[in-house]
Amino acid sequence: SNGEAHEPMKKQPARNGAGDDDDDDDDDDDDDDDDNQDGNAGAQSSAAGPGSMRWTHAFGDLGLKRPDRIEMGLTRISATPDVSVLHLDYGHRGIAMVCRQLYKSIGKSSAVSTVFKRSRGRPRIASGALVDAAMQWLGQVGPDMSLGSVVVCLEGIDEPGSASQKRRKTEQPSQVRLRHILLKHKECKSTVDKVRNKQVKRSRGEAERMLRAVLEECEAAPQKSTNIFTQRCRELSECTTSLVAGELAGDVGWMKPGKNEAKFGPSFDAAAFSLQIGQLSDLIDSDQGVHLFLRAA
Repeated sequence: SNGEAHEPMKKQPARNGAGDDDDDDDDDDDDDDDDNQDGNAGAQSSAAGPGSMRWTHAFGDLGLKRPDRIEMGLTRISATPDVSVLHLDYGHRGIAMVCRQLYKSIGKSSAVSTVFKRSRGRPRIASGALVDAAMQWLGQVGPDMSLGSVVVCLEGIDEPGSASQKRRKTEQPSQVRLRHILLKHKECKSTVDKVRNKQVKRSRGEAERMLRAVLEECEAAPQKSTNIFTQRCRELSECTTSLVAGELAGDVGWMKPGKNEAKFGPSFDAAAFSLQIGQLSDLIDSDQGVHLFLRAA
C-alpha cells in the first residue's frame, strides 16, 4: 500500500440456471460481454427466468445470494474474476484488500494508507483497525452487511544497499524474553478465565478489539508503554502470568525458536523473534486465545 487505489470491478456475465453446463465455451461468454456493454441496464432489460442470474459484480451480487433464493434453488453463482497484474516496487510496503463498502465509508485510499502506516508492519492489527473504522462511520452494521479486510505486509524488499537491508542481515536472536496479555474467547478450547475463575463469553472479534486498544494506548505514549502494558496486563489478561509481581506481569520466560508452535501456534516464531526489545507484536492466535506480546529482553 502506497496510497494507490486499485478497483477492478468489470461486470461479468453469469451462467444460466441449474440445467446449464459448467463448461460453456469461453467464446460464448465473450459474446455476452459484447452484447451487454451497458452492464446493469442490459441485465434489467433481459428476461430473467427462474434459476438464472444475469450479472454478478466481482464474486457475486449480495442481493442475489440471499439465503431464501439459495434455498429455493433460484440462484446459481458463477465467479469469473477479472485478473489484473500490479507491479510492486521498493516503495510498496504491503497490500490492503478491502470491500467497497468499507473503502468508501472510511475515506478511500488516503484513509486505508494511513491505517496501514500506523500498523507498523502488523497485518492483523491493520485489518482489524480498518473494519473498526468503517463500523464507527457506518454505525450499527446489520446482518445484511458484511465488512471485509485482508492486509498483507511485505518484508525484505528494500532497495539493494539500503540501510534497512543491511540491518536485516543481523542474526536472529537465539532466545528472547517475552511478556504477554492473553484474552480468551468463545472459540477457545478452554473458555475459563483462570485468573478470575469465570466463563468467558466474548467473541474473537471483541478480544481482538480490546488488544488493539491496548497496543494503540502503548504506542501513543512510547516513554510509558512498558508501564501501560503492565497495568493493562493486570487488568485484562486471563493468563495466570498476569499475577507475577513487579514489572514482569505476563512473563512467559525465555523462548527459543522452533519450540513454540504447540503452545502458541505456527505464527509465533516469525512474530516474536523479529521484535526489538520493548516492541509489541502483532496479534497472535493460539488454542488459548488471542495474545499480544512484548519483548522484555
